[in-house]
Amino acid sequence: MSDRNQVETTLEHVREVLRGDEASGGGTTFMRGLTLGALLGAAIAGSALWQRRARSKRPASSEDRPQLLTQDD
Repeated sequence: MSDRNQVETTLEHVREVLRGDEASGGGTTFMRGLTLGALLGAAIAGSALWQRRARSKRPASSEDRPQLLTQDD
């Protein structure tokens, strides 16, 4: 029976953290930070992918290609 009580206590603590109760401590702050980090990371990754896609559709000009250096003797 103590296992069941322990599980119920743990579940109640998780519920408090997800609800954002003041008694839960820093759980709300952690979840906000985690969410903000995930959104910021997704924005940066999306921007990088968008730039790569735009670059791949653009035809390469002669200025973009490296020039071979030749020496005349």
